[in-house]
Amino acid sequence: MALLAHVDTHRGVKTAFGKIIPEEEAYSYCLRTIAAFSANIFQVMRILNDSWEERTEAITEIANMMNCAACAGGEDELFQYLDAFYDEWNIPELVKRAAWIGAIWGDYGDEAEDMAGRVIQFTENRVEKELDTCPWDIVGSEMCNMTTGMFTANFDIAAGGEHGAITNDVQLNMCEARGCGNPHCRVVAERLDAFNLEHQGWLDHRGQAHAPVHDTPPERRVRHGQGLRNGQYVQAFGEENSLEWQYNWVAQMGWVWSCSFPLIAIRDMADDDDEFERLLRIVFATAGKNSFIDFFAREGLRSWLDIPREIGDNDPRVMGAYIDAMLGCQLVPHEWEAFDAEGVEIRVSQEDFEGRFEMAPLEEITMGYEAQWNGACHTLVSPEWSVWIDEDDDDYIITVGRKVDDRAL
Repeated sequence: MALLAHVDTHRGVKTAFGKIIPEEEAYSYCLRTIAAFSANIFQVMRILNDSWEERTEAITEIANMMNCAACAGGEDELFQYLDAFYDEWNIPELVKRAAWIGAIWGDYGDEAEDMAGRVIQFTENRVEKELDTCPWDIVGSEMCNMTTGMFTANFDIAAGGEHGAITNDVQLNMCEARGCGNPHCRVVAERLDAFNLEHQGWLDHRGQAHAPVHDTPPERRVRHGQGLRNGQYVQAFGEENSLEWQYNWVAQMGWVWSCSFPLIAIRDMADDDDEFERLLRIVFATAGKNSFIDFFAREGLRSWLDIPREIGDNDPRVMGAYIDAMLGCQLVPHEWEAFDAEGVEIRVSQEDFEGRFEMAPLEEITMGYEAQWNGACHTLVSPEWSVWIDEDDDDYIITVGRKVDDRAL
């Protein structure tokens, strides 16, 4: 038998110390870090408003409105949007415009975000989607409910009805949610006329399905979406998207639906921007400190990044390598300005750092990560070292250096 001519070349993220994080692993890490950032934002929301009903309704309404905004220009723009949607997803002309087709958007969004599962039923009267895993299961029940607002928008748009009005012909329920202790996430859409149902309010989307659901046996459940299992996603009409394409897509859109959209409502819950930003920094600083409060967490990171032992624990390069890996896995271009035992500096453009999706720049990323990384540095490395972010023309300089701060969080 002939030997292989060469070792296969695989895509990956290169760490500061030369280790390659494989593309699939980097992709999963990217998703989880976005989910963690979202979880912190939702903690700020819970401090600002103690009513589950009020905050859930607020973020759900915003999510619906922002998803509908793509065709906010009236009927002509709606039909242009639908024409492009049918073309992009290879939907045959014989398939009439009806709400159930909106499930295509939801299914792809799930798969791209590694919410692994299956479409149980995909018909005009009923759609059922069952998920076995969800990287966002750490965020909380408000987000589970918020996603139904986005799905409602998808169904409304696909039906070709009046923009912004809840006029679709389905009742949509997330009748199970992994973030709430269920083994699955399960979303079911059922036609109002076929099941003799009524229209729902924003807080009515967590009821049970009216037709029986299918529970996939444990041995047939999956840990990852099609992109990681097969290298590509294939939807109901045969259209394919590669893992590379969806990795880039989700590194943008994951921030939008789980951070940018709810932040619009969450900022309004504070008395003013100063109050919001004060709480944001407190929450993110605490989250950062807790990341490496256990000594084995430090060892786990050192092992993952392959940090050599000649670089001790009390060295700024440990924190710099952590930030570098996070930015790399999130597909954010950046450059080293300094990387030695005296300190670390990383240059990244402001547009790249905050504008993961150019239509929805997210300045809270800078505030949040500055507080989180600074807190993490205090337990991962030492309180002798801090992380701060300075502006330099159109760039940010992320610094790991020595700083004495008598009012440190």
